[in-house]
Amino acid sequence: MSYRPAADPFGDTAAHATLDTDPFEDPAKDPFTTQVNDSTLSFTTQDTARGVGASTTNAYGDYGGGYARNDADQKAEELRRREEELNRREAEFAQRQQLAGNYQNNWPPFYPFVHYDPNIIDDPTKRQTITLIGYQWYALAATLIINLLGCIFLLISGSSEGGADMASSASYVVVIGGASFILWFRPIYLGYCRTEGKTMAVFFYIYFLFGGFHLLYSIYMFIGIPSTGSAGLINTIAMFSQGHILAAVFGTIATVGWAFQFLGGGFLYKRVWDFKNGNTDISMQNATSQLKASSIKTIVLHQSRM
Repeated sequence: MSYRPAADPFGDTAAHATLDTDPFEDPAKDPFTTQVNDSTLSFTTQDTARGVGASTTNAYGDYGGGYARNDADQKAEELRRREEELNRREAEFAQRQQLAGNYQNNWPPFYPFVHYDPNIIDDPTKRQTITLIGYQWYALAATLIINLLGCIFLLISGSSEGGADMASSASYVVVIGGASFILWFRPIYLGYCRTEGKTMAVFFYIYFLFGGFHLLYSIYMFIGIPSTGSAGLINTIAMFSQGHILAAVFGTIATVGWAFQFLGGGFLYKRVWDFKNGNTDISMQNATSQLKASSIKTIVLHQSRM
């Protein structure tokens, strides 16, 4: 009995021929070659077809950014609408306050207790007049302070009446400064701001009365009689003659200030008087009627925020 060796178990047979001998070798497809998957949605291709642009590759990222931008735009628009609404309401409130004759206190800036704004006067001529009268009052305040400094230097220079001059000039800063604001500057401002004839008339006549006294007071201070609290003309000449230059310089400035109060104040006084003569609503009869209807205290308090 002869021995026949078995067939090679690793050799190919007919059954083996039908099997894939190399699983990594695919004659139809190369796994390392990019294949087109028709079942996959291509946002790039679709966007290009719609004309959006071929550069869009991350659709989800782009749509998310669009939502964020739209949300930010909506919030900005909402804030803008709210701001416009607040501005509109503020303007309406200010208009109602103005029609009612009430204004927010704004003067003096460091401690507002009254309202002062010539710009609320519509007529340019009236607005210019009250603005100039305001400058007159500011100049008066500055003149009172300079006059006080001049009297202080009178005392330092050895003037025999220097003590009385300094004491009187110090009281003028407070008394004349406050009285001028209440008795002639404030009334004429209220008179020009008001539109009702009878209410306007009483303030004009208050100005004419106390504004006239102020003109006489300015002449009195301009003269500069010793011991009257004025560093005016007489005291200034005395300081120059005695060689007290510093006191003389302040006296000169004070003298010029008092001259301005009389000349400039007189010009404005006549300007207001002419305006009164051209306005039939500003009459003594209307002013008297207003005084009978209410007291001065009531009028001032009623107009305290104007």
